[in-house]
Parts: sequence; structure tokens; C-alpha cells
Amino acid sequence: MRRRDRQLSEDEALKIIDESEYATLSCIDDSGEIFSVPISPVRDADIIYIHGAPAGTKAKLFQNGRAVTAVFVSYNRVPTPSDEEYRSIANDAAALGSRVYTTEYRSAIAVCEANEVLDDERKIYALRILCEKYTPNYMSRVEFASRASLKRMKIYELKIKSVTAKAKILYN
Repeated sequence: MRRRDRQLSEDEALKIIDESEYATLSCIDDSGEIFSVPISPVRDADIIYIHGAPAGTKAKLFQNGRAVTAVFVSYNRVPTPSDEEYRSIANDAAALGSRVYTTEYRSAIAVCEANEVLDDERKIYALRILCEKYTPNYMSRVEFASRASLKRMKIYELKIKSVTAKAKILYN
């Protein structure tokens, strides 16, 4: 990591994964091209679960321990200094660049190994925790809906091999 001053701990990286609404998952396909896709992830210990259609590129690629990289952003915003602060640094190009014309963020990158989940009970578990994250107010019928959808989707587990994170936060 080039900016060691922005590096976060592994625990902070996992928190970013947990707080991210979506991520981008990338790998090298069989022809050597980069394949990237947005995902809706949920993490359980060192496993990230995602779901997808039973056919298509994801279904073909996220198998057999394929190396994949997921990028998560839990926070991203352009800072908004007060008018007074802006005026105080208006003639300082370095300060403007680092405190006004910049972006605050928290991001994590997880290097993973992708495999399809084949056991129906593990699929149901993954769907339940996905729903706990994304639809927590509608959990009463999640198992019923999950069981009915097993034939129409695949569940993948992304085993985290390494994770790094960094952040730039100006104003607390």
C-alpha cells in the first residue's frame, strides 16, 4: 500500500466489508480478460456470500477456487468545509487540494477464492444472512422464499485469503 498513513487494521477492513451496500468483484476469465461485476455481499467470519443466476458468466467463473478480488467502499463523499475555512485556505493550493478538492472514503480490498455452495442448508443460511442485511424487516417468510428459489439461483462463497483497507477522513 503506497499511503501507509491511511492504512487500516484487518478488523477495520472487515467492518468496511460489513457496512458496504455493494461491491465490485473481479477475476481473470478463461481467455485472460478481466471480468468485473457488481455484487450484494454479506460476510460471515472469513466467508463472503453472494448470489447469482444459474447461468451466465458469474455461474461459469465463480467456481473451483478461482482467484477473485472484491473492492468495497463503505463511505465516499466530497468534503464540505465551512465558508470561513475555505476563505482561510483560498490562496494555498496544497491545502485546497488536500481539504477541498479531494474525496473522503473508507475502502477495503479482499483477495478471495470463489466456490459455488452446493449444500442446500448452507444456501438457505447464506440467503438468510443476505436477507438479514438487505431486508431485515421482512424475515418472517425468508426460509419459505429461499427454499422456493434454490433452483433459480446459485450461491457462491468467497473465502477471504487477505484483506487490506484504507481511509481518508478529514472532518469528524
